[in-house]
Amino acid sequence: MQTPWLSLSIWLPVVAGLVVLATGGDRSARAARVLALVGAVAGFLVTIPLVTGFDTAAGGMQFVEFTPWIERFNVNYHLGVDGISVLFILLNSFITVLVVIAGWQVIQSRVAQYMASFLFLSGLLNGVFASMRCCSTSTSRRH
Repeated sequence: MQTPWLSLSIWLPVVAGLVVLATGGDRSARAARVLALVGAVAGFLVTIPLVTGFDTAAGGMQFVEFTPWIERFNVNYHLGVDGISVLFILLNSFITVLVVIAGWQVIQSRVAQYMASFLFLSGLLNGVFASMRCCSTSTSRRH
């Protein structure tokens, strides 16, 4: 079984953001900062195998993950990356680490909310870069 690197690049920052939010108010600002940095670095580290394992000679989508979700409506959890989206995911995850470091001393109030929002943003943006759309011609409408 292949490691679901794309799912990890999406859900690890989101879960880390939830953990950061759970630290509470500004009394736990240091814990929120540390957990946010750990989550951002972990989110970045899981994107490295995407880049190192990407076969530039092969065409099409790679690291494809497909799971039926709501079969009645043909809704699926479908991820994959091509040559440009894999770089966007790496760049986004790296910038998230920089944002957490840059906000370390600058952000003094609502630290957990600030850090968590960037972790959520990172995970969701990785999801945008990795999402694939599948549709059958019988259900699509042409005008």
